[in-house]
Amino acid sequence: MIKSAGFIKTTLVNYPGKVAAALFLPGCNLRCPYCHNPELVLGTADDLVDIDEILAYLEKRRGLLQGVCISGGEPLVHEDLGELAQAIKSMGYLLKVDTNGTFPDRILALEPDFIAMDIKTVPEKYPMLSPVQDAALPDKIRQSIEIIKKSGIEHEFRTTVAPGIVDMKDIQDICKLLSGAQYYVLAGYVPGHTLSPDFTQETYTNSQLHQMAEIVRAAGIPLKLRNMEA
Repeated sequence: MIKSAGFIKTTLVNYPGKVAAALFLPGCNLRCPYCHNPELVLGTADDLVDIDEILAYLEKRRGLLQGVCISGGEPLVHEDLGELAQAIKSMGYLLKVDTNGTFPDRILALEPDFIAMDIKTVPEKYPMLSPVQDAALPDKIRQSIEIIKKSGIEHEFRTTVAPGIVDMKDIQDICKLLSGAQYYVLAGYVPGHTLSPDFTQETYTNSQLHQMAEIVRAAGIPLKLRNMEA
């Protein structure tokens, strides 16, 4: 089983509408330059908590916490994630999984109660975010979107609108893929400690962010906003 993870004992943010704990598993198969968790992605984080310690804490908090969010990094890079997921669900917790959508065949096997998928940009651009060239990557993203939409499981899709990664036209094209989705979350890019230290410090203007939000609303997709106003 996975040995350790970043751990937040109580959060009102990571699982919408629930008082939850959050685990952040190390490792990721993408290299998004604006990632704010570079230590997790690169496996250099030194503040991880032993999984047995985390499970013991969750056992003590049964009946007090409502859910657990498993995030990353990209948690689905761990082939044995199912063991951890089942250990958590066996305590009666609702399970939320955050994923980048690159492992479509592993999502539903976890039996999550909530799925949040990050859509970095249009599928065709994903090869520029991957350290390993995978010609099937765009199709995997499309597959994951469809699997999640059709699953009947509570879900949301999320895009951080980082300049150079996603633009206005990309938002339009993403919306075409998200028809029928429960929610689409647009998050403004916040410069800071990122995986690529030289990644842009520029952000989209409020006017540009407003235009992106209007694109989503015009597509009839329920919209949530984070780190932005529109």
